[in-house]
Amino acid sequence: MIGKWFKPWGTLLKWLNRYRRAYGGVRGMLASPFFGLAILITGLSYSLWVEPKWIEKAETLIPSLLGFSLGTYAIIFSIVGGRIKGALRQVSAPHGVSYLEAVNAVFFHYIFVQVVCLSWAFLYQGTWLYDLTRALEVYMPSVKTVFLYASLTGSFIGCFLLVYSVLLMIAAALAVYRLAILKDPSEDAGR
Repeated sequence: MIGKWFKPWGTLLKWLNRYRRAYGGVRGMLASPFFGLAILITGLSYSLWVEPKWIEKAETLIPSLLGFSLGTYAIIFSIVGGRIKGALRQVSAPHGVSYLEAVNAVFFHYIFVQVVCLSWAFLYQGTWLYDLTRALEVYMPSVKTVFLYASLTGSFIGCFLLVYSVLLMIAAALAVYRLAILKDPSEDAGR
């Protein structure tokens, strides 16, 4: 009986692991110029996360970005026909996956980071950490300092996710560009 409740979680983890592998894993994400640039921009934009001004920007930008991303993703893959999808499956991409799966992973990563950013903004605005700090303050006076650092770290992460979401637009655009210039492998086979 309990196994039925956890089966959807197992399926979700299986698909997320497949996406992670197709994207290049954690190493592929950390080595990405967009990831590094997002860290740099976030660090330089400290006024956005020291006083969490990024939340308002995330709540304004991310829903529009998310709609655009999902729309673009749907249009691209509705235009790409079965023959082209077959050809894209034959073209090898980095990380031992087909080019089709690699392009899917780029778009999914773009959408996934946007959803995580918006979720992080909701979580950050909640008072759960503050309430916990107030409850523990009686027993551990130093918990206020821990709360301050945890709050700043959480704000930095949220601002980073927002900046990274914006920069990933370039990665998604490059994936579409690469799709446009990709040659059908069957054309080379006929020569």
